[in-house]
Amino acid sequence: MPVSARVLVLARLVGLGLVDVEVALGGSHAGPDALLAVLAVIANVATLVWVFERPRGVWSRAGALGAMGFAGGLLGALQHGSPALAFPGVAAAAAVADCSALDALAILALALVALEAGVLWASLGASAAVGYPTILIGAALVGLTRRQYVAQGRAAEALVEQTGRTESATRRAAALDERTRIAREIHDVLAHALGGLAVQLEATELLLAERGDVEGALDRIRGCQRTAREGLEEARRAVAALRSDTPPLIESLTKLLDAHHRQGAQGELLVEGTQRELSPEVTLALMRTAQEALTNARRHAPGSAVQVRLVYEAASTSVTVTNDAVLRSPAAVSAEPTGGYGLTGMRERLELAGGRLAAGPGPDGWTVHAEVPT
Repeated sequence: MPVSARVLVLARLVGLGLVDVEVALGGSHAGPDALLAVLAVIANVATLVWVFERPRGVWSRAGALGAMGFAGGLLGALQHGSPALAFPGVAAAAAVADCSALDALAILALALVALEAGVLWASLGASAAVGYPTILIGAALVGLTRRQYVAQGRAAEALVEQTGRTESATRRAAALDERTRIAREIHDVLAHALGGLAVQLEATELLLAERGDVEGALDRIRGCQRTAREGLEEARRAVAALRSDTPPLIESLTKLLDAHHRQGAQGELLVEGTQRELSPEVTLALMRTAQEALTNARRHAPGSAVQVRLVYEAASTSVTVTNDAVLRSPAAVSAEPTGGYGLTGMRERLELAGGRLAAGPGPDGWTVHAEVPT
């Protein structure tokens, strides 16, 4: 039993003892002594059952309070003005505070009947007939106040618990979202680097198998080494970018084209409109789309000229990547089991940022157009 509950039980027992002493020392009374003794015993036993809650249960508590109210009420009226009136008062307050409305009404009715019966038996007059019910009403109001206080406390506890569950769910959702972002960024970086390596290795194989050009193959292998180092550096930058500010889109596209040039490909960047700051989600979505488009161009149209066109419009920002001399459609990549990368991966990323993707053959070659409202 908690310390607070023990203190409460002790306080109730002390109060019961004091009432019993005062009742025993009481002087004038109406009715036979034997009846008063029986009523006192019933009131005491009922009080002990209520204090210790033995046996446990709603009916035992209501029954104990009903016995307290009836026996104590009749005893208090017959021994006019004695502390025995504490029995019906406590019973009324506890019933209103802890019992159901129906049980509380029944307990109050028993106590009231006992008091009024004692008033008639002892011929106490109208003042007692009105005054004793007033005591019950006051006790009931005390119990009602306690009931409301307990209800508010329980509601506050429920609110705190609900708030804790909400905060926990929010933290889990944020953690999942962060892990998803990191996984997507690392996936994009590795796919870009590995795509460049695949192109370089294919060229190396051709140089060795068809031409026997060892020097050219060595140059390609050195290019593979550079691509691998750049991929690792870009992976580190991607993770760091998740914890800090994302570089401007123009800067990111310029770095992509520099890496594109180092792998022996051609490309240029054209910027239209007034540059403005974009959100990290929009910047990453457009940058990763351009990155995948450049990787596809190197893979499916090696040696082709690539143009990256960045356009800042009033309500949107778009990136268009166009390459000529397409050898096979980059759409074939998305049909392969690549874990959702390719055109499908670009489209999903843009949709998360509220944008759209269009890709297909055009008059100047293959075109990938990504647009996001800003």
